Amino acid sequence: SSKQTNNGNKGDLKAKVAKKKKRAMEENTEGINVPAMDTEKLLHHVKIMPGSTIPRSNPVENSELEIKLQNCGGGGGVNNNNNSAEALRAYAAAPTESIQVQPHSYVQADASLFNLRIGPNYKRNKQKAPSARALYDLYSMDFLYDSAPLKNVSDKFKIPSIPGITDVSTGHAHIPPMLVINTWLPGEEPSVFAKNTDGDTYSIPMVFVLSKDTLEQLKDIDTASPGVKLLSEWCRRAESEPDFRGRFKCMGRIEDIESSSIPKFIHGYNGKPALVTKSGTFTRHENYIEFTINVNYWAFLARKGLHSLMPYFQDFIFNIGFTIEAKHDEEMPEVLLGGCRVMNLDPEKAAVDV
Repeated sequence: SSKQTNNGNKGDLKAKVAKKKKRAMEENTEGINVPAMDTEKLLHHVKIMPGSTIPRSNPVENSELEIKLQNCGGGGGVNNNNNSAEALRAYAAAPTESIQVQPHSYVQADASLFNLRIGPNYKRNKQKAPSARALYDLYSMDFLYDSAPLKNVSDKFKIPSIPGITDVSTGHAHIPPMLVINTWLPGEEPSVFAKNTDGDTYSIPMVFVLSKDTLEQLKDIDTASPGVKLLSEWCRRAESEPDFRGRFKCMGRIEDIESSSIPKFIHGYNGKPALVTKSGTFTRHENYIEFTINVNYWAFLARKGLHSLMPYFQDFIFNIGFTIEAKHDEEMPEVLLGGCRVMNLDPEKAAVDV
């Protein structure tokens, strides 16, 4: 079974991490985990492009998406050395059925899979509806395993530079064109008594860029949708206001969970949002915001549930989405910030040597 296989693979990952650290210590050159490594060596560490550790799924043969990608110079899109704005936008706009389901790959999630808050008077009516199109397009996802979490994505990855996308002005100094969301999942069995905040960790950084529609709306914030206005407020206030920063929500939705072998106690949480309060860290960079979600700070049952899912990841398709919590009518409807559809993720294939 996947569960038995995964238990054995965890030992393989640990062995790879140990070997990597030993090699770095022996060479005393560019191993990123060398404790005594100085700043100059860190600066010269060879960085990789986002999306290098797990492939983006390919388009269906002869689909409209494949034709579009071929016309902009790269049949496989971002992962086939085509980092153009045209390829990125084509992937983002493509319907789910035009993307192949390939084991251990990813693609942008369909925002309408996530039911989000709508007014009026949500507090009383508790109504939700499928999200409109996401405010950000997915550029890349990565999947790493190490003896410590990836604290800053730029330590190992080159931050993308895409003419016409990452160099555009949003018209608002507090809203950069990119959002990097880095999620840390515990690599060890969670303890009910202690929160291991700096041990073996799966780091899953995702890079998002503002969509064309969002950029257009930002030209006149007064007439922008409630979702874009709320995004603007979050970007402006989250850095200095913990309560506003804590309105960031993440959601995980497993497709066809009823027919899966996943433990029944997890079914009730499928698609339910989780507020990222004390576990979220907001860092502003020159042209992107980096938001880190440290699952190790979550309640024990949440950590336990996520960790118990790891052996089953290969068996299902998992959609993860992010939004900002709307509390008042003028902030609704909520809309997805961005999302990723992860297909049959194999924990054994988490990148170690990066």
